[in-house]
Amino acid sequence: MNQYQKNKRFFWILFWAIVVGVIALGIATGNKDASHKDSIYEKVFKLSTFFIVMLGLLLFWLLPKTKLAKHFKMSETLFITTCVIGVICGILGLIVTFIWQELVVETHLFEFILIPFILIYIYWAIIMDVKRTSELTDLLDEKQITNMTSAAATTLALSSGIMLIMYFMSSNAVFELEGKIWFLFYFFMTLLIYSANTLFYFRRA
Repeated sequence: MNQYQKNKRFFWILFWAIVVGVIALGIATGNKDASHKDSIYEKVFKLSTFFIVMLGLLLFWLLPKTKLAKHFKMSETLFITTCVIGVICGILGLIVTFIWQELVVETHLFEFILIPFILIYIYWAIIMDVKRTSELTDLLDEKQITNMTSAAATTLALSSGIMLIMYFMSSNAVFELEGKIWFLFYFFMTLLIYSANTLFYFRRA
């Protein structure tokens, strides 16, 4: 049994905990006046995102200079965890994009959802800084690089097809996404498809 299988239950618990948390926050926020720019929810999401990301960047600057630097290294577990977090963030992003639409932009909830994904890549950046490299090929093995390349090609094809379908649906008033929501839909959809495909190719090989 590999590390991913051992932690499978943990990932599912984490996933459903985040889903329930985001939905609860969305419902609570949705009961407020979305046009009120100074709502407590907007402040909470914006300030939380700002301070957590700033803390991550501070750690990126400090940790490579400490004795802890030798413990930072790329592993199969980290690679899989990154994919899983991408899938979770993508699913949650699509949920809130479709359910609350303009509200997700006005309250900055979409930024809050991306915090785990941002932090995991700050961790990647710390590893690259410790190893004194800017090349992913110095961190990942050939198999992982191939998996990511295959996932990128699949994502391009699938996302293009989905966007075409959404365009026709919107043009025929079957479903409509307003303004900035199109970007969020595309972003979270791409994140989900790419992360899921990378994990799929990695697990299949």
